[in-house]
Amino acid sequence: MLLGVHYGMKSYLPPRVAIECIDDAIVLSRRRFWPLFRLGLVPFLLYTALVALTYNWHVSYWVRMAIGVVWYGLFGLVEAATILAAWELLHGRELDARLLWRRVFQRFFTLLFSTLIRVYLILLGLVVLIAPGLYFLAIYFAVPAVIMVEDLGLGASLKRSRSLALGSMRGILLSTGMAWIIVVVIAYFIPRALTLIGIPIASPVRVLFSVGWAAVVVPFRSALAARVYLEIRARREGYDLQHLMSSLLDPFSPARALETIRR
Repeated sequence: MLLGVHYGMKSYLPPRVAIECIDDAIVLSRRRFWPLFRLGLVPFLLYTALVALTYNWHVSYWVRMAIGVVWYGLFGLVEAATILAAWELLHGRELDARLLWRRVFQRFFTLLFSTLIRVYLILLGLVVLIAPGLYFLAIYFAVPAVIMVEDLGLGASLKRSRSLALGSMRGILLSTGMAWIIVVVIAYFIPRALTLIGIPIASPVRVLFSVGWAAVVVPFRSALAARVYLEIRARREGYDLQHLMSSLLDPFSPARALETIRR
């Protein structure tokens, strides 16, 4: 019952469809990797420089906490920008990086606080018990997409994401949840692998590997988040039908764009 799916209740993201979403996200992120990767490159470089400068400093707990907040804030902006970019690509539209980032900065504080809330709820849930962490991961999967696509505020975006997730928890966990777990597990083992090959603990190479891994997986994670969000809206709310008339004028509806991606 924790996953919010009663037996007999209709699932808007059954396992087969969740796996198809993963396949579509892999194809999209592979074909449009560099445009998606470049959107987050500057924030990742800024964070890498910040960590590299302070890596060997003996700073207080609160200073490191502040650096962590800066990192999560930057990551939230990158996540929002790349999810919005993936959403545009799923609709067959070309990317305009300046316009995308302008839209992100217009929602700066909403994205910042929503990122901190989501991340700390997930981490706290995982520390206390694994299941609550996975629950928060699932119900807040769509928060960045909802903020950017539907232009909702902080509280409304959290409620909207939860509403979309109910009835599709297993599919969300199978897709975005599994991707998140794999990324975190690999990130956990990166420093241990570097230790095994003899990289010193104080070496900045460790920072480059850790941040580099986070940057490389952003295009796939964002493409998957946008794809799952689109699928649930289409199945739950008839989103694709709502855009049927506009697709007659626009050569790319979401459905047609997906067909283009899969070829």
